[in-house]
Amino acid sequence: MLRHVVDCFVATGEPVSSRMLKSRCRLAESTAHIRSILHRLEDLGFLFKPHVSAGRVPSDRGYRLYVDQMGTVDALSRPLAERVQRRIGQDWSDVRDVMAITSQLLGELTSYMGLSMGVKHSRSIVERLEIARLQPRGGLVVLTLIPDAVRKVYVEFSKDYPPSTVDRAVQLINERVAGHPLEKVPERLEAFLRETAGMEREIAGAVSREAEYLFDWPYDLRYYYGGQDKQIDMQELGDPRILQNLVRLMGERSIMLNALKCRFTADVSITIGKENRIRELEPFAIVTRRFQAAECDGLLGVLGPTRMTYGLVLALLDKTAEELQHIHIGDD
Repeated sequence: MLRHVVDCFVATGEPVSSRMLKSRCRLAESTAHIRSILHRLEDLGFLFKPHVSAGRVPSDRGYRLYVDQMGTVDALSRPLAERVQRRIGQDWSDVRDVMAITSQLLGELTSYMGLSMGVKHSRSIVERLEIARLQPRGGLVVLTLIPDAVRKVYVEFSKDYPPSTVDRAVQLINERVAGHPLEKVPERLEAFLRETAGMEREIAGAVSREAEYLFDWPYDLRYYYGGQDKQIDMQELGDPRILQNLVRLMGERSIMLNALKCRFTADVSITIGKENRIRELEPFAIVTRRFQAAECDGLLGVLGPTRMTYGLVLALLDKTAEELQHIHIGDD
C-alpha cells in the first residue's frame, strides 16, 4: 500500500486519501479497509498528515522504504534514451565540457537540478612521499611523482613528534599511496585516517589537510537547474526560501564537493531529507551514480524534492553512465 501512496503523491502532489487510492490504483479493498492500512502506516512513521483534515503524504522514512524496495529499475523509454545518446555520444576535447552538458541534460530531462562531478586522470603515479623536518612542529612534505614531477608543501604539526614517529608515519602513508594514481591518493589517505590511531594518524592528518595543494584534488563540479524558467507544478521548489537556500548552497562549492566526494564509494547512492546531513538540503533528495569514462571518472546526480520520480531518475542515470563509458576525451 505504501508504494501506491508514494506513486499517487509523486504524480499529483496532493495528500493521498483512501478514496483517491481506490480510484487511481483501482484497488479492490473498501475505502474503510484502505483507511485502516493508511492509519497503521502513519502509526509506523511511514506517512503523516500535513493538516488535520488532509490525506496523508510519505515521510522521509516512507520514501526510504519505498526506494529500498524498488528492485530492478525499468529501462529508460526509447525517446529519452535517444535524446541522451544524441547529447552525450560524441568525442569531447575537455572533461569540463562533458560535465557541463551532462548536468544540463539531467536538469532538463528531470526538471530537477542536474549534478555532475568528474575527476580527470592525471596519468601521474605516486613514487614516494617524504617529510623533511624544518622545525620542531613543522616540515616540508615532498611528493615525488612518476614520470617526472615533484610537489612540495609546508605542513604544521600539533606537537613536536619524535623523528622515529614521523618516519613511521611516512612509511605507513607510503604503504597506502606509493604506486597509485595521483587522483586516488586523497581517497586512500582518508581511508588510512579512518583505520589508524595514535600519533601516526595525527601526522597523516596534517598531510591530508594540505591535500588540495599537494594532490590537486582534480574534481570538477557542475550543476544545472532550469526550473526557474518553466511552469513546473512542483510545490517544493516554489518556496522562495528553499530555492534561496539551494542556490546559496550550490554557490558554496566546497560544501557540495565534500558532500559528493564521499559518494564515490557506492555505485548508486540515494539520500533523502535529513539523511543529507546538511540543514539546507533537508527538503531534498539526492540520487547519484558513479560512472567511468575515458580519461575521467565521476558521479552523475540529481537533486530534487523528496517527492521525486525515483525510478525515472535512476533509469536516466544508468543510461547516461552507459553512454559516458563510450565517449572519447582528447585533443586528437
